[in-house]
Amino acid sequence: MNRFLTSIFVLGALTAMIQTANAASDAAKDLRIDPQVRAFLSNVNKDPSPFWTLPGPQVRAVLTGLQAKTPVDLSGVIIPRRQSARMAAA
Repeated sequence: MNRFLTSIFVLGALTAMIQTANAASDAAKDLRIDPQVRAFLSNVNKDPSPFWTLPGPQVRAVLTGLQAKTPVDLSGVIIPRRQSARMAAA
């Protein structure tokens, strides 16, 4: 009886792990993620090559291009203007 309960517990745990892994495999369809972030991840996932292994300027270009494709609503966001020390000295 004890082995039977242990087997059921292990089977349940494996099922939960597999379902979690399947849900996490496609972040672009994961409803727990913000829709705008999902759109961004969908664009990232279109090219499966590891862009982070490219030289720095190319990685920045890839990410900048992806960010440019993703609309961002900045209404209600206040960005304080700061003056750098170099500009203040000039």
